[in-house]
Amino acid sequence: MRFFYGEKNILRALEEAAFWKNQEAEHTDVIMEIVPDLEDEYVERLEEYKEIFNSTEARIVQYMEAAVNCLNNLSPEMHQNIVDIINLSLKQSQVFVDFLGMLLRESDAVKNNPAAGVVVNHIRRESEYFIGVVTAFLSSSCNQPSNFRKDRSMGRYMERY
Repeated sequence: MRFFYGEKNILRALEEAAFWKNQEAEHTDVIMEIVPDLEDEYVERLEEYKEIFNSTEARIVQYMEAAVNCLNNLSPEMHQNIVDIINLSLKQSQVFVDFLGMLLRESDAVKNNPAAGVVVNHIRRESEYFIGVVTAFLSSSCNQPSNFRKDRSMGRYMERY
């Protein structure tokens, strides 16, 4: 993401978040497809992540549409809501990256499938890219609120919209 959009950087970050939530949702399907014998516990987690990513993407799209409808003249409340959803997207990706690392370490189905390891590592690097971009955006221009619920299984932050 380029940071020369001035006051519209927040909208560009919102677009980026929508794109990556869609990507991460699709990546859950890719993993299940490439590892057909994946353990049930991991399949369940991937399905849950897919639902969360799709829900977050839908919420992001609502904010994008609202921004367009108000001609990008964002109220302070709308601006903060957008910062919050971008921050949420970041936290979700961090949890997903941690999960992918665990999958690589602990899943016998992944360990016994060399192609799966390559694909999961690729997916992890893509989510790490998004984390880097969004972290740069948030640290340079926004506050990072911490009103997210902890994911019981990962000790990290997840939220559904």
